[in-house]
Amino acid sequence: MRNNTITRRRFLEITGFGATAMMIPGIAWSENLRKLDIKVGSTFILWGYGADALEPALNDISKLGFHGFETFGQVIEEWENNRGGFGQVVSKYGVPLVSAFCSGDVINPSKREDELRKLLQWSKMVKKNGGKVIEYCAVGNPRQGYDYKEHKKDIIDSMNLYAKAITDEGLVCALHPHTGTAIETTEQIYFAMQNVDTNYMKFGPDVGQMLKAGDDPVKIVKDFLPLVEHVHLKDYEGGIDNGWLGYSPLGQGKVKLKKILKMLESRKNKMGGMIMFELDSDMRHKAPLTPYEAAKTSRDFLVKLGYQFNEKA
Repeated sequence: MRNNTITRRRFLEITGFGATAMMIPGIAWSENLRKLDIKVGSTFILWGYGADALEPALNDISKLGFHGFETFGQVIEEWENNRGGFGQVVSKYGVPLVSAFCSGDVINPSKREDELRKLLQWSKMVKKNGGKVIEYCAVGNPRQGYDYKEHKKDIIDSMNLYAKAITDEGLVCALHPHTGTAIETTEQIYFAMQNVDTNYMKFGPDVGQMLKAGDDPVKIVKDFLPLVEHVHLKDYEGGIDNGWLGYSPLGQGKVKLKKILKMLESRKNKMGGMIMFELDSDMRHKAPLTPYEAAKTSRDFLVKLGYQFNEKA
């Protein structure tokens, strides 16, 4: 395996690339780019997290004109094995699968073989059903007081193994930092992306998750912009009792979404995946809007910025 980790020098080059791209006239500030080049999909967790949520989500996502969707690897597996096939329910609503959110333990080497087998199984199902991206979340049940430095070698070795296997299946593997996982803090994100083999592991930030974790999503997206191949576009207002775990419909929170979107538009090459609207659901508290209403509010925010959708409900 050729090592393509990001050295300090390469990191500065990447950072410079991001800053330069933001200043190019006609790229970062062009409304036409939003209309012509950028498509937006939706993840399905606003409607719930299990296999039963798939059809309600696809029904609403289709009506709202999103260009694709993301679900969990285990949801695809459940439909494939026990519900008559994943492809038949997807074709019913006409919204293509783009990505699957999949996790794998990076802390415990004894679990690596089983985790790899699971990820490969999900990757094959994603590819079979037309998907392009594995949005990869590094887990391992970090204990309280978890210090990633104690597990640095295992984390990088595991992620390199998983990412190469997924890439060899013809898919993009994009690292998804997430609160409560092995890669959450700013320090952990930079450690991972500066040491992992970026021939195989790309970057799939969730901008709302990063703000919730205390990170600066604008700076992180800017610094790793050339490696961004998939995005969860999520807003965050704070608190935990609003029915969305403190997140909010797009445009109603604290994430600097317009800055992030303009950076993504400035990319010279199209992403392997897609920008995915996401809003978490919280089963403990009733949300002020239905999933359809919350998704429509977020879609309408993007329409006002110039983004186009398949149709309007």
